[in-house]
Amino acid sequence: TLKRGEIHAVLGENGAGKTTLMKVLYGMHRADSGDIYLNGEKTVLKDSSAAIAKGIGMVHQHFMLIPVLSVTENIVAGKEPRRGLLYDHEEAVRQVNALAEKSGFSIDARARVESLSVGQMQRVEILKALYRGAEVLILDEPTAVLTPLEVQELFRALRALRAEGKSI
Repeated sequence: TLKRGEIHAVLGENGAGKTTLMKVLYGMHRADSGDIYLNGEKTVLKDSSAAIAKGIGMVHQHFMLIPVLSVTENIVAGKEPRRGLLYDHEEAVRQVNALAEKSGFSIDARARVESLSVGQMQRVEILKALYRGAEVLILDEPTAVLTPLEVQELFRALRALRAEGKSI
């Protein structure tokens, strides 16, 4: 059971099924048995789009970013702000900067992803999930590729998200 504003860790040996469980909770795999309840209601997550629509976001161990695009372009892809029929890039940058500040992340919204450190790329992935409305954030092995300083920064940011009522 995961309640609003809680941070949980799933521990186990290699091959124990931690990532598989997270992928089931994100709609990427079907469960062989058991049920998922979200806000007290039994739910079936047929794919990740269904999970996103229900406020579940996932940051995978191997990031799913497009290196040649900017931080902003990666975060808003598929949900771009518009001015009439056109993509409003300045509004997108404003929204990403506001979200990053609110979430306690320091990141250059205009930087190309290919120029970022691994820790910064992870922040982009987290911001991408938050931009899509994640209330539950699933992180698959979030510290595996980070330096000790980046781990401290990640934990500080996760505590800030918990204080906002996000569940991790």
